[in-house]
Amino acid sequence: MNIATCLSAMLLSLVVAGCGNARPVTQVGDPPLGYQHAQLDRAAWPAPNSEEALLQNGAPIALEIGVVVFAEGLINPDSRDARDKLRSVESRLGAVLLRDTLTASALWGPVRVLPSASQFAELTITAEVRHSDGRDLWLSVRAIDATNRVWLDQDFRATASMDDYDRDNAEPFRGVFVAIANSLRRVAIRLSSQALTELTQVATLRYAAELSPALFAPYLVSAEGRLVAQRLPSVSDPMLPRIERIRNQEALFIDTVDEQYVDLWDAVGPTYRLWQRSGLEQAQYFEDYTARASARELTADRGSFAAMQQVYSTYRSVRIQEQDLFDLATGFDNETAPTVLSTGDRVVRLSGTLDQQYEEWRRLLAQLFDLEYGAL
Repeated sequence: MNIATCLSAMLLSLVVAGCGNARPVTQVGDPPLGYQHAQLDRAAWPAPNSEEALLQNGAPIALEIGVVVFAEGLINPDSRDARDKLRSVESRLGAVLLRDTLTASALWGPVRVLPSASQFAELTITAEVRHSDGRDLWLSVRAIDATNRVWLDQDFRATASMDDYDRDNAEPFRGVFVAIANSLRRVAIRLSSQALTELTQVATLRYAAELSPALFAPYLVSAEGRLVAQRLPSVSDPMLPRIERIRNQEALFIDTVDEQYVDLWDAVGPTYRLWQRSGLEQAQYFEDYTARASARELTADRGSFAAMQQVYSTYRSVRIQEQDLFDLATGFDNETAPTVLSTGDRVVRLSGTLDQQYEEWRRLLAQLFDLEYGAL
């Protein structure tokens, strides 16, 4: 069953689950994803970022950016709990949304989502999902360039309302991604043209050193925690075109698997938005439940079956969305398409998860470089 089929069978699977299927599901008595954080002192959270327009003015800076799939935070990677699987979904969707925001600014070079961290990009962005419940999104973001210059190391947070979900083509937490993009832009414009040129040089040498430490590591030295190029290879060095070709092959893989992230969004996005909206409703419900109960504000008589049904209805809607997303995300993990790529003289077929495919492809490229170097 592919992802599209899984999506079309979603409602049927829920009915079957309700009729005694043994498939693991989140227990009704559990709080929603992220609610355990909502019970903590919210005063200790970072303040929500103020709304701002995406910066789109100024000359583009031709830096390549790699957005690594977000870290999932404190979850059990082997868990069958729907809430843990949702965090896995969010880690990928969040990276895609940040990539799209940076691309929309038209102020950068290529922006790619990386399955895992590498020396591929001139500027690499990593993030951890600290909290997400449909009402609040809290990310810890770190951006560091190839010279080890830290561009960003801070938390970003946005709070959504029902109005944010009711807008057409709504992205309720767009403010977080815009704030990250604008913060990066403000750092970039403070760098001199010379600093940007040196960054590009170091990025090339650092990537080359990852492929062949013996050949290229001596070109780089550490000075006050930053990498600098103490010398540059000759422009006629035959290894430089080979390095560039290997790097283009890695870019080919990243661009190819990017289609699978698009497929993930197409399959999971609508249900994810429903879950977020339900999560907002439930987060608001839990926050004022005590006050409403003590004031006897339930529309039905307190303790009656109607009152209990009213309390349960919001709870149940979140559970439904969580189980839907669990099924879809599991299907994506299990059915990640094999990637077929050509290295020029042979065709390689990669299988497994995207992380596994990426690591295998990079290993093959390093072997290819070694073979070419030995043939010189």
